[in-house]
Amino acid sequence: MKWTHLVIHHTGAEEKGARQVREYHRRLGWKDVGYHWLIERDGRVVPGRPPSMRGAHCLAGGMNHKALGVAVIGNLEVRAPHPAQTAALEELAARLVAEYRISVAQVLGHREVPGAATACPGRYLDLAALRGVLARPETLYLVQAGAFRERDRAEQLASELREQGFDTWIAVR
Repeated sequence: MKWTHLVIHHTGAEEKGARQVREYHRRLGWKDVGYHWLIERDGRVVPGRPPSMRGAHCLAGGMNHKALGVAVIGNLEVRAPHPAQTAALEELAARLVAEYRISVAQVLGHREVPGAATACPGRYLDLAALRGVLARPETLYLVQAGAFRERDRAEQLASELREQGFDTWIAVR
């Protein structure tokens, strides 16, 4: 499927978690939860229906056919998302925008979809701030740790750095 949009939702209720939302959607007779991803209160991102499957999260504007759907657990009309949820949403949205080549202008709250009559994703989810984060160019700072004539020595240093949690790779000049 060619995804051109990303639609952000809140579940609108205070469910315990993604499993409860999935069970509710299945009781409605759906094949799976309507969203492609859900974000738990602790910031954990839970996969929903696979991206290879059409969504069931936004009929307006034909978005089920052209938008990936992400839902934040909770009623964000009455409370702000937990900081871990906001961080996870920013990280997930950035990954999806890059992976599926979705324009930041096509990252919409459910209520922003033409024809959608809803307050979703709630007044406490700051969509402008989310788009601001997504619009910032990613800056990478590269650090060279050493230069070696023997590949074995380069591999050894790279391995030691990986063990300490650093992303490493070997470049050949």
